[in-house]
Amino acid sequence: MSTPPASVEIDRLPVGILVLELDGVVAAVNPAACDLLGQPREALVGGPGPALLQLGTERWQALAAAVAQTGKADAHVQLARPGGPAPVHLLVSRDSRGGRPMLQVVAIDPIAHKPAEDTEGARANAEDQAAAKQRLESLGLVAGGIAHDFNNLLVGVLAEASAAREDVNLGEGTREALRRIEAAAGRMSQLTKQLLAYAGRGRLVMVRLDPDVLLGQIRDQLARIVQRHASFELAPGAGTVVVEADPNLLRQVVINLVANANDAGGKQVQVASRILSRDNGPWWQLEVSDDGVGIDPGTLARIFDPFFSTKHDRHGLGLSAVHGIVRRLGGDIEVDSKPGQGARFRVRLPIVPGVEPPPPVRVEITAPIPRLAGLRVLVADDEPSVRATVRRLLERRGATVVVAADGLEAEARLRDERFELVVLDVQMPGRSGYDVLALARATLPALPVVLMSGYTERVRGEGGEEEPDAFVEKPFSAKVLDAAIDEVLRVRAAHPGP
Repeated sequence: MSTPPASVEIDRLPVGILVLELDGVVAAVNPAACDLLGQPREALVGGPGPALLQLGTERWQALAAAVAQTGKADAHVQLARPGGPAPVHLLVSRDSRGGRPMLQVVAIDPIAHKPAEDTEGARANAEDQAAAKQRLESLGLVAGGIAHDFNNLLVGVLAEASAAREDVNLGEGTREALRRIEAAAGRMSQLTKQLLAYAGRGRLVMVRLDPDVLLGQIRDQLARIVQRHASFELAPGAGTVVVEADPNLLRQVVINLVANANDAGGKQVQVASRILSRDNGPWWQLEVSDDGVGIDPGTLARIFDPFFSTKHDRHGLGLSAVHGIVRRLGGDIEVDSKPGQGARFRVRLPIVPGVEPPPPVRVEITAPIPRLAGLRVLVADDEPSVRATVRRLLERRGATVVVAADGLEAEARLRDERFELVVLDVQMPGRSGYDVLALARATLPALPVVLMSGYTERVRGEGGEEEPDAFVEKPFSAKVLDAAIDEVLRVRAAHPGP
């Protein structure tokens, strides 16, 4: 199929324009786009548009989804150009050529379109933006490494403490000490997740949900955050709508904003939601407000910076995590505040039109932990403490556990031995958990596989790779691992086919 040439109309425009197929392949470009990207038309047409525009897979998919819903979307990128990286603003909208649906990307160089007297200041601002982006990317790399190692170590603390509390012979003093250990490990894990959220990293599990229902589910938790001297009001007003979001991360956004409002020292904290129209489409808006001391302009400019806090006993990651999460969910956030007049934080997420909310999840009565006697389980993780902990958690339920120190050993054992369940770490030397999963699906499609990781950027279903039967985030408690394994075995028993 031939690609349509750039039309005369776009050739004459002074801004860069690229026309992309829905799969991202460049179908047409104009001379301004060639100049902007520093490549001839012949080199650009037929190439991967998202890669040329410095858009990762996840970000490109989010933009394409936004265009499909609202007709347009925009993004800021740093283009790699012959003279060095430069900030460019992208406007993405629907297009149609030869009767085929396509996407049109308008790439605007903010420096090139500034008046001459503003060029020096614009370039200085662009350099600041580039430096900020580089700091963020560096922080993300550091955060990823910290999260992986730190969460591996916390598995032994959280899982072992939670499993130890099951001993009916424990005294109440010992049981309470174990509860405190669990709580401390949970808070340490939360700090790591907040750092990853700010850096735009960590695993996203996007689902369609009714955000007002989610607010109702955490009403009591939010009320407990607000101190006794202040009143708390929750007023969901959006009605029945659907957004695409990671429910755990959206909960974190609301909880962090309410905690911040409570710290303002006012007499009331209010949480409300409503529908608004913007960009030719409906959006869900969350507003968290307080009547506290307000925020001065200097503090307001830095309020989303990591590790910045006006309170000496705080780590300064709460609001920066909110900012990172909202950005990853395809929304935006703003704050309106003046000294002495309280503050209002507004979070907006695009609504998925014409979709019914999912049915409520049935809460089943808690049953005793079933035994796993006779079940042979392969556990693979390159961290010895994690292997030992998972092995003990499974053996306490009667399972027979075989361990592997890396992906290559796991694959060898899968070829030579018989197992009824496999539990794999994602990041292992030699072969990753997803590599071992692919082998298991190809050779033993009925074998249930659980993946676990303290840090992965993969979104469910991303990359075209096989998906596990369950995914467990490190650090996890004994109860979380038990629940994941029990659900996997229950589903496989009900549907034994590949």
